[in-house]
Amino acid sequence: MRVLLNAVAAKIGGAANYIRTLARELSYVDQHEFLFLVPEAEAPAINEIAPHIHAFSSNIAEQPFPRRLWFDQVELPRMLRREHIDVLFSTANFATFFCPCPQVLLVRNSLYFSSLYRSKVLPHKSWNNRANEALRRWLVSRSAMASDVVLTPSQAMLDELRAAIHLPGAFVNHYGVDCHRFRPMPKAFAEDGCVSLVFTSLYSEHKNVGTLFRALLELEASGPKCRLITTADPSWEKIENDIRESDRELAYELKRRLLVELTGVLAGSALDQLYDKADIFVYPSVVESFGHPLLEAMAAGLPIVAADVPINRELCGDAATYFSPFDHSECACAIKKVATDSYFRQQLAQKGIKRVEIFRWSEHVKNLVQTLTRTVRKHS
Repeated sequence: MRVLLNAVAAKIGGAANYIRTLARELSYVDQHEFLFLVPEAEAPAINEIAPHIHAFSSNIAEQPFPRRLWFDQVELPRMLRREHIDVLFSTANFATFFCPCPQVLLVRNSLYFSSLYRSKVLPHKSWNNRANEALRRWLVSRSAMASDVVLTPSQAMLDELRAAIHLPGAFVNHYGVDCHRFRPMPKAFAEDGCVSLVFTSLYSEHKNVGTLFRALLELEASGPKCRLITTADPSWEKIENDIRESDRELAYELKRRLLVELTGVLAGSALDQLYDKADIFVYPSVVESFGHPLLEAMAAGLPIVAADVPINRELCGDAATYFSPFDHSECACAIKKVATDSYFRQQLAQKGIKRVEIFRWSEHVKNLVQTLTRTVRKHS
């Protein structure tokens, strides 16, 4: 079987990490040939992984959206024919509508279908942004209906998608976590007298970091002493709206009071080290198709405080304690409970280490390859 993986949009963050991980795991599946279509920066490393894995490079994702649409609908089908591809795996929401071969689509963006996002975040965006997101929602919906099989990384994501469109051929395929990279490290709790809170994520409106910032101010008044380290910096230039401006003001005040450290975007070992510094992992995000940081925190043996939304409960189960998504007082109380109750804290950490065992990249790839194979056979 000859598979093309369309990942031209895998430039940063979870999308890029997913493609790297997928290429590594597929190196063990040598009975098939896998061709990755990726940004130029990703191609060299993928080409070196295994003889049956190859990479084509394209920076089409940096072009205006109409140009990307032309690529997906006109140029990509030509490539599929030229390379004699048996099945296309479209890895990021958008499909080829008239695909010359069977197609499996991964829908991995909850923003287009989340009622919470549409009610709490979208109204703060400009008219142009709202129109752009409406177009993308329509295109993702059409992409899902044009595909032979649709995959989502979580049941929560699939439920949101099915609430919008009828999808009989859709399945959940959970992502995994690298338990060699993230593992418990011996560390005294709050060894300097200050509880270290960590939240790892790119900044965006739906990450709900403002609720966490307000919780910090409340904790300063009521104790225990806490300090947040986070990669979610509201000054990140790729986000521009009213929510960001209020978050920036909160961040400035917290920095003045020495209650927060904004690291900016981190990757690799620099990101991993944040988990080693943490006493408690706090996850205020309210809209996700999947929450990689939650799995990483559980694998690292950290107790978790998370916003009470379906995706966070799906991943963490009883390995986290939850707060009402936009209630900073509840968030502060949950943090305080974990910080002051050592037995409760240890129970959360132990449950997380056990729970994370069900999320394996090898299982994700096995399910993916089986899906691709069944799809090809169905059309042969």
